[in-house]
Amino acid sequence: MDVIFHIDETIKWPTVLSNLKHMNEWYKQTGTTGTIELLINGEAVEQAMKASDVNFTEMIDRNIKIAVCQNSLDQRQIAKEDLKDAVSLVVPSGVVELAIKQQQGYSYIKP
Repeated sequence: MDVIFHIDETIKWPTVLSNLKHMNEWYKQTGTTGTIELLINGEAVEQAMKASDVNFTEMIDRNIKIAVCQNSLDQRQIAKEDLKDAVSLVVPSGVVELAIKQQQGYSYIKP
């Protein structure tokens, strides 16, 4: 089962991190396999920066793929080099990434 989580609001970080943890735990408990991806766009990209206090370590430990929207970075003049090392990839457009993943059968979750 493949799942894509979406965050675009800074205030939602605690919720999305909790949701990711619970989803990952369920995968382990049930033996479910698949990809868990977090797509970050909008104002939430600011917490993907190295200087952010949002902890990405648990996501790395859980093999969660982290994608960031290039459009959102450009709008905020954030360079790729300023992102946390845990960011797996930068996609050209967050909304396009979400549409592609849904066409590929990913379940979409937005806390």
